[in-house]
Amino acid sequence: MIEISPYLHVQDIALRVLRDIVPFIKSGNRECSVADVCTQLLKQYGAKDCWYHDVPALVLVGERTTVSVSGTDYQPSDVTIGANDLVTIDLSPMVNGFWGDCARSYIVESGSVRPPEKSSSLYYGIRAERELHVLMKEIATPETRMNELYSLINQSIETMGYKNLDFRGNLGHSIEKRLEDRRYIEANNLTMLGDCNLFTFEPHICRTNDTWGFKMENIYYFENDKATPLGSPQLLEAIS
Repeated sequence: MIEISPYLHVQDIALRVLRDIVPFIKSGNRECSVADVCTQLLKQYGAKDCWYHDVPALVLVGERTTVSVSGTDYQPSDVTIGANDLVTIDLSPMVNGFWGDCARSYIVESGSVRPPEKSSSLYYGIRAERELHVLMKEIATPETRMNELYSLINQSIETMGYKNLDFRGNLGHSIEKRLEDRRYIEANNLTMLGDCNLFTFEPHICRTNDTWGFKMENIYYFENDKATPLGSPQLLEAIS
């Protein structure tokens, strides 16, 4: 088993940024400015590097939330956050070669972020993401193969009336030291989750025929054979 603490350190930095960025997510601010503030906060909190194609913060606003794009092609846009809108943020910090990786979706109502439970319009997407993470934790074991998890979760996504938006079709990947070593939760991958030490689970979904794309990503590891999210409990709770 690998030493968790250096990964916990960088993941907590990402979780803090996802918590502290909320006041900047408001109507009138631009996608690119939110990405800039995320990057500034990551550096301020100690993560001066990133591991994903020089994109520390992949921010999408409005209908762009359904866009699935590689970091090699991503450019933050000048799209402005509306009074009632959706913003997704995916962070990829790195400290001393150790990766963090997490994403959240933010519902904007009347110009500012509302707690999902109090949102009247887009809570359904947040709820679906939460349900998928609960389901993954229920069915994943160290012996579960990536293709098995992929199949079961994709079936659930379709049953819930959603579609998988990921441009590669996957639902997550192993945490590694080099990008090219990542193993994906995808069809035909027989790797067992327990062989990965750490892996992400990150469904990018939207309702069929809808224009809003939702993300929720955590890093997981197995503790007593149970998939456990990486992060300090209070930070995970703050952005749940």
